[in-house]
Amino acid sequence: MIGHKSQTIDTDVRTSSNYWRFNAKTSRRWSYVAITVISTIILASCEQQRFAVIDRETEERLRNASESIGEPSSVPSIKKSESRYPGQNFTPDTPGLNEPPTVNPPPETLKYEGRKRAIIDADKTIREVMTKVEPPPNAERLTLAKSVQYGINNSLEYRIAEEQYLLIALDLLIQQHVWSPRVFDTITPRVQGLGINGTQSTALQLVNDLSLRQKLPYGGEISATILAQASAQLNDAVETGQANSLDIALNLSIPLLRGAGLVAQEGLIQAKRNMIYGARSFEDFRRRFYIAITSDFHELVVQQQVIANTRNQIDRLRLIIEREDALVQSGRQVAFQADLAKQRALFVIDRLSALEELYKFAVDRFKLRIGYDTEAPVLIDPEMLDLDPPVVDSARAVVSAFEWRLDLQNTRDQVADAKRQVDNARNAVLPGANLVASASMLKNPDFFNGIQLDDSFSDYTVGMQIDLPLDRTIEEVNVRKAQVRLEQLDRAFVFAQNGAAVEVRQAIRRIDRALYSVSLQDRNIDIARNRQASIDAAPDRATPRDRTDAVDALSTAENDKARGLREVQMAILEYLRQTGQLRVSDDGEIIAPDGMEVRYRRGPGILAQPGEIPPA
Repeated sequence: MIGHKSQTIDTDVRTSSNYWRFNAKTSRRWSYVAITVISTIILASCEQQRFAVIDRETEERLRNASESIGEPSSVPSIKKSESRYPGQNFTPDTPGLNEPPTVNPPPETLKYEGRKRAIIDADKTIREVMTKVEPPPNAERLTLAKSVQYGINNSLEYRIAEEQYLLIALDLLIQQHVWSPRVFDTITPRVQGLGINGTQSTALQLVNDLSLRQKLPYGGEISATILAQASAQLNDAVETGQANSLDIALNLSIPLLRGAGLVAQEGLIQAKRNMIYGARSFEDFRRRFYIAITSDFHELVVQQQVIANTRNQIDRLRLIIEREDALVQSGRQVAFQADLAKQRALFVIDRLSALEELYKFAVDRFKLRIGYDTEAPVLIDPEMLDLDPPVVDSARAVVSAFEWRLDLQNTRDQVADAKRQVDNARNAVLPGANLVASASMLKNPDFFNGIQLDDSFSDYTVGMQIDLPLDRTIEEVNVRKAQVRLEQLDRAFVFAQNGAAVEVRQAIRRIDRALYSVSLQDRNIDIARNRQASIDAAPDRATPRDRTDAVDALSTAENDKARGLREVQMAILEYLRQTGQLRVSDDGEIIAPDGMEVRYRRGPGILAQPGEIPPA
């Protein structure tokens, strides 16, 4: 009994020992899977934080680039360009994936219904044209500065330019990350089956490849790799033992000829320079955008003035018609003379209808350009810039354009880029000579029982890798291409300078021409008014044609003066842009140079009065 009991206790002990050994293997096996799952969850939860870091770093590079060119205010926000489509990990298989649907019905399925031509009541139409439509009470009044500011915040055209600038910043972010230490980790779980002597053994293997890489500033790369392998048997049909190992290796590669030097950093260097180019191009766009919005706004104000002048012209023609009708009824005038004045009035009424329709269309296009709701009513505030013409030194203005124009600076610096590309192309012709070295560290194979590393590198390799330049035809052709490209850009820069000089001189002449036109129209207005006063002083000596011609001449002179005032201001703005002196704030105002006062012109006879503003 005692022996039997002892045998039973020994059996229980062995069974318990096998149980814990099995559970230890099982626990270790599933721990690998658990680590993998947990790592995936952690990476997924950090995705939004990673994108937030990218956004902050992108805006920082935009801010640095804008400050470097002296324009800290023109920094776009990446939040404005955030995509409404977050994306999916796998592209969905939709019906239109390979063949986008097209809607183009055949002609026989299209229907067109013509309407009967109705008899138009001319008098009713005239009354409708002459009736001033009051703007709705909820119409928003748009000033010039408010229009520019609204365009900066909402215009599709402006948004596209911002996004182009953002893309350049993201390219720089990629290049800078490539030159930072980069960590890679690849986990490979797999099941391995072994068949020995008709029996099958299955093992679970887990391979973890962890590496750290760093590019060297003058070419080459240094990397450290840790390769850990672990294996656990799923059944003991065949005893294969454990296959745990830990390999640590250091690798170094340094080019001595081809690929050595600053050519290794070409991508990063160009990305940094492109960032400055992008900042200049974006600021140049902002200046052009301001002038474009200002030009459109002033054109709307001129159209308002033309409409108001046309209404005044119709009122003057109406007085002539009433006088001629009275003369005809009294027998002192023949009927065709009164009909002549009526005919001229009808022509002007028809022109008024066309002008109002053109104005409505122009307002809709303006709202579309600044990103305003085209269905919302607006009221264009009748204001116009009133900048004093500059005192101009033509030679100095050209020199200023050469120094300050941002587009010329980009063209100049791109010549330096092309010169550097020639150097890089010549470097590619050199033979390859790379210094390579690698070393591995000794270790205890069963690293789960404690990592034991030797303090020496028992396995190492040092050598040279030489690539003889036996065939460098393609590389030599690339040298010639780079040289030709350099000559192209050099000539393009000279051409751009000459073009800038021509544009500056043309801008100066444009100011003088506009001022000359305004002065002529002032005299025309005085002559037309004197002509009309002479007719009023001796009405019997003037024919209806003389009266209507005088009215038309006054209206034409007033319209031409309104256009001339606009042309003066646009010529001054264009001169400032051509010479690199125009600065625009984010609130849509001009940042005036020293000595320039920014004023606005409002008043009767120059712009339409508020009650005469055509509603849009």
